[in-house]
Amino acid sequence: MFVRTLRLPLAIAALSASLTCSAQLQATKTGVEFRSGTDAVAIDFVEDNVAHIHVLPAGKADERTPVMDPAYRASAVSPSVRLSSQHLATLATTAVSVRVEDGDFLKVTLCDNATHCVQLDNLLAAAKGEALPMNLDHVQTLYGMRGLPLVDAGTSFARNGGATIAASFQGDGGAPLFFTDSLGVLIDSNGGNFQVVGPSVRFSGGSRKDLEMYVAFGKPMQVMSSMMKLTGLPPMAPKWTLGFIHSLWGTDEARLKEIAKTYREKQIPLDAFILDFDWKAWGEDNYGEWRWNSTHGKGAFAPDKFPDGASGAFAKELGSEGIKLAGILKPRILLSPDTNPDHRTEAAAYADKHNLWFPDEKPEKDYVTERMARNLNFTLPETRTWFWEHLRPSYQAGLVGWWNDEADPQTPSQAANVQFLNMGRTLYDGQRATDDRRVWSINRNYYLGANRYGYGLWSGDVLTGFDSMAYQERRMIASLNIGASHWSMDTGGFRGTPTPENYARWMEFAAWVPIFRVHGNFNEKRMPWSYGPVAEAAATKAIRTRYSLMPYMYSYEHADHSTGIGIVRPMFWIYPEDAEASALETEWMFGDAFLVSPVVTPGATNQRVYLPQGTWFDYSSGKRIEGKRWIDVAIDPKTWSDTPVFVRDGSIIATQEPQQFTDQHPVQEVTLDVFPNAQAAAFTYYEDDGQSYQYEKQQFLSQQISAQKSGTVTTLHLLAAEGQFKPALQHYILRVHTRAHAVSLNGKPLSESDSGWKATSDKYGDVAVLRVQAGAKLDITLR
Repeated sequence: MFVRTLRLPLAIAALSASLTCSAQLQATKTGVEFRSGTDAVAIDFVEDNVAHIHVLPAGKADERTPVMDPAYRASAVSPSVRLSSQHLATLATTAVSVRVEDGDFLKVTLCDNATHCVQLDNLLAAAKGEALPMNLDHVQTLYGMRGLPLVDAGTSFARNGGATIAASFQGDGGAPLFFTDSLGVLIDSNGGNFQVVGPSVRFSGGSRKDLEMYVAFGKPMQVMSSMMKLTGLPPMAPKWTLGFIHSLWGTDEARLKEIAKTYREKQIPLDAFILDFDWKAWGEDNYGEWRWNSTHGKGAFAPDKFPDGASGAFAKELGSEGIKLAGILKPRILLSPDTNPDHRTEAAAYADKHNLWFPDEKPEKDYVTERMARNLNFTLPETRTWFWEHLRPSYQAGLVGWWNDEADPQTPSQAANVQFLNMGRTLYDGQRATDDRRVWSINRNYYLGANRYGYGLWSGDVLTGFDSMAYQERRMIASLNIGASHWSMDTGGFRGTPTPENYARWMEFAAWVPIFRVHGNFNEKRMPWSYGPVAEAAATKAIRTRYSLMPYMYSYEHADHSTGIGIVRPMFWIYPEDAEASALETEWMFGDAFLVSPVVTPGATNQRVYLPQGTWFDYSSGKRIEGKRWIDVAIDPKTWSDTPVFVRDGSIIATQEPQQFTDQHPVQEVTLDVFPNAQAAAFTYYEDDGQSYQYEKQQFLSQQISAQKSGTVTTLHLLAAEGQFKPALQHYILRVHTRAHAVSLNGKPLSESDSGWKATSDKYGDVAVLRVQAGAKLDITLR
């Protein structure tokens, strides 16, 4: 719970009792309060860098929206408070100062130690329906607020013109927040509008009668992390979701087995199939929308397409090959079991009786069955419980992931904004109450707060083609700017058939995004071998590269769980002072180590890539390149197998031998490529069982690793591992990319003959290689 805010009514009551004094401002244990008649404003801190402002008309607080995490615990922050007069107060932490002035209207000015400021004018008027002015100290580039639409309208991912906060369209998303290079503002609201006029950002149309907001200071990643902690950090995703996932529509049990067999024969890694309409008894009565299509019924897909689905035998057979199954879900149910509109399905009759329908929405014709259907209202707890009760048997028969589709009503409303969020919550709450397997869903839009339900976003039913593919880069960055760290797309495009080159390049792009999956329209094929040997080779290489990085990616998955910052980071987040880097929509960081710039133009022979300040290494050739400049990268237009990827000096990269699926074999050795420089390189290796929530009970291994170079001496420090999990991992193979003639371990000199360390070279240049015990506290010096 939000501890400070829950104390506010008591504090306001105490203030009300002191109204006989003339003071308008009063210090409290945690901050300052202001009162004008029955209206009140309370200001305090939830973190050292995050101020909390709560405006309460008539002293009353509304219920929080689904944006805010009810499990959040504020830090114990005790700001210094000074009342200069009845009309002026200041409070401050080590990071932020707040000045509160009661003049003609209440004015609050917040600044950090570098004098980045935002001024809030007339807070009481804002809580009564007027726009809230938030005046920055100068015109700045703004980010956040809203994602980008399905079709490219040339819109930037920056939000300098403001935005309507909504989540009603495919691949879209909304977040009642904005941030700059030095601060961010979050307002608890289901919807609203940000309008920007010069340095002033005005918020209006909030969903609450009171106004509750947070102002965070810091660099973009610090601000985003603060916002994600307030709204809910994501639980650990199942490890298999970091692998390659094949979604498809227009298949059956026999066909899927054949596709799975081909993947394994060709040694192309694959972790999961996601099934479209085909898997369920869509159109049958007796809750066909929730059931495997396993019996000869009268539904839209009769006769049965998955005869062994309901028994669990099909999932078990594919599971023996390391392949998981996920299934599509719709928010709507059919109203009639046949063409007679007077008949009612069992599910519709129940929804009628208990009023579980989405509000103010008329029934529409389902495009598959051509029968009338209506959407459920997942805001209602009863809907969520009822839905999961009938879905549970299919889960227990082998569906371990969920694809939520078409829960994005086209009429923006508060209910529409959180329809997907609450559908994801349905699955999260239901599955967690059933067993200990991790919950995962992928959804067609996003609203801030959804992350805490094991939630992924995909960008909707995109077109094939290079233009559509290129647009996904900008859409991903816009989505990350509103907190959707688990982002995905229909690789290859949903509508249409990609050319072999388009498919190959799209696969290389998708290998460097949070969730790597392909999908296509009915009967569209997205297997690598469907596009000829050149495309197959390029796609297979991309998939295997991703699988080699599994320990790196999984460690960053844990970083997302801990901080809210996922593995893909927009360049602006890392280099806010670099104007060239900040404007990039064609490049991003993949963790701290990699800069990625996929090829998204047909027939490309050259690609312009910007490298920020510092030293970089071409991941393919090992070539050393100094940054703070644009470079030209040669592209092979015949093999389609080269993606410009660069390693940042001062990085640590964890890799393993690629497997055919994420948990095919226990991993006993992990390679750590260390690129030391004068700035300390840092990486936290993380491992757990990859499938349960036992990590919440200390069942994990986490080890902090750092490296730094000073002159000719390089030092590495491996802290003792934390956690109680005992993995198969035994050793790290350290590949330290520096020249070394002598190595010591915990102060003891090592010789090449008896320790196994050796000085050699690779594509990057000199490298010292040694094998050390994983999890142990180690201090290593290389000279």
